[in-house]
Amino acid sequence: MFALKIASVLFLIFVDSILCDNYKVPDAKLEAIYPKGLRVSIPDQGFQLFAFHGNLNEEMEGLDAGQWSRDITKPKNGRWTFRDRHAQLKIGDKIYFWTYVVKGGLGYRQDNGEWTVTEYVDEQGNHVDPSQ
Repeated sequence: MFALKIASVLFLIFVDSILCDNYKVPDAKLEAIYPKGLRVSIPDQGFQLFAFHGNLNEEMEGLDAGQWSRDITKPKNGRWTFRDRHAQLKIGDKIYFWTYVVKGGLGYRQDNGEWTVTEYVDEQGNHVDPSQ
């Protein structure tokens, strides 16, 4: 009987770990705002918190806080958004980052993010050609 109880507990722990580990944080959308700025966002999926940590042109060392380190506590227009209005980004710059969300009281990370600036957008997300 004792062995059956142990097996049942181990089974429940195994199932719980599978269910908890299956959630995947949505991919972050990074945008270089012209003439200056950075916007990072994910769709709202019922989170209680969204955190962005990143560096410009410098790889992250594990879970470093980074040059950018901000917790966002509420979504806006259906997205959780980090915004730096002073970032001076150039075509070819790389942003190394990780994100973190709290969903249903549990925390989940997306690690080892890397994004290269290939274009600029305006505040509304429309493509901008700075040469014009």
